Amino acid sequence: MTQKTYTTDVVIIGAGIAGLWLHHRLNNMGIHALLLENNAIGNAQTLSSQGIIHGGAKYAINGIFSKATQAIGAMPARWKSCLNGDGDIDLSQAKVFAENQLMWSKDQLSSKMVSFFASKALSSRMQTVDKSARPALFQHQDFNGALYQLDEPVLDIASVIQCLIEPWQDRIIQFASDTDITWQQDNGHIQSLQLGNDIQINAQQFVLTAGEGNEALLKSLNIKKPTMQRRPLQMVLCKAKDKTQALPTIYAHSLGSGSKPIATITSHFDKNDNVVWYIGGNIAEQGVGKPFENIITEATALLNDIMPWFELPELEWATHSINRAEPKQSALTRPDTAFVETKNNVHIAWPTKLALAPDLADKVIDKIQANLQKGEHQTLTDLPDIQISEPLWDRAFK
Repeated sequence: MTQKTYTTDVVIIGAGIAGLWLHHRLNNMGIHALLLENNAIGNAQTLSSQGIIHGGAKYAINGIFSKATQAIGAMPARWKSCLNGDGDIDLSQAKVFAENQLMWSKDQLSSKMVSFFASKALSSRMQTVDKSARPALFQHQDFNGALYQLDEPVLDIASVIQCLIEPWQDRIIQFASDTDITWQQDNGHIQSLQLGNDIQINAQQFVLTAGEGNEALLKSLNIKKPTMQRRPLQMVLCKAKDKTQALPTIYAHSLGSGSKPIATITSHFDKNDNVVWYIGGNIAEQGVGKPFENIITEATALLNDIMPWFELPELEWATHSINRAEPKQSALTRPDTAFVETKNNVHIAWPTKLALAPDLADKVIDKIQANLQKGEHQTLTDLPDIQISEPLWDRAFK
């Protein structure tokens, strides 16, 4: 096969939410950017997310306004601007599952106190929901806890991906997962990369947004720092075995007496339109490495504990293992902000949270624009069709 040679201003490797968002932004700005992906788009962390555009509320339920809360606080408004069609990116065709995430406390004084302090710390982002305005699930006479509404929309991330791919899909190159990437360097600066024996791409700037894949890319570039950490999760999924008894939709954090939600539940729809509950929070962190049967027993007990007024239908269960890939922190703690570090003309990036993708793009663009001359580049032709990962709600139960 004859080798193809392409030129571009910027190469981005990794088509998760960070790479897709940055790719769209750059091309909209008139900066020619090619996005490379060696798997189905969104296959790892992006389509394993719960779709919550966090505003920091769950990081402040102990009443302390943390760095993480401050860093992510502006993101819901920024995403909402995009959803309205007047932000950095037009996401007006994306599907919104819920305009507001909810947060509820159990009928215990300690939980109510946690909720109270959270509402004081984040009064502009959290409001009490009146009984008359509660979703049906929380209108049951036996629900005696407190219910709050958060300024945090929940999105169908598959539809967000579709918006981000268009109209620049002719600048996305997907290649086989076993394809070698090699680099041509001059005095520490990358001049081009080679995809197997088929494609060479010459560019001025290179951005790594491959999530967990950044580790191998950094090794191939012989870049020792930054290093990556993995924080594993074992997410839990369930749906009614009988679709006629489908679970109600819910998008909410359940609070206990601690400083983190006991569980975070979002609702999604499989290919048969059956409601799937996707459960994160403490149970996902503590379930890592446990046998399937143990996790399901604990999840069943958890749901009965946090929603004692609701009778669960007969359920089908699944689990989903995923690593949160991030820049390494001391004691494997969660990073507070989106991360970008530059080594000559290579920019290493992790958004650390789905909601922080716009912030990460800002940081990368600031670094790129300082050393970039826009060029004229040919149109790519004969590219394979874009392949998006199968929804988790269908593949997890197989």
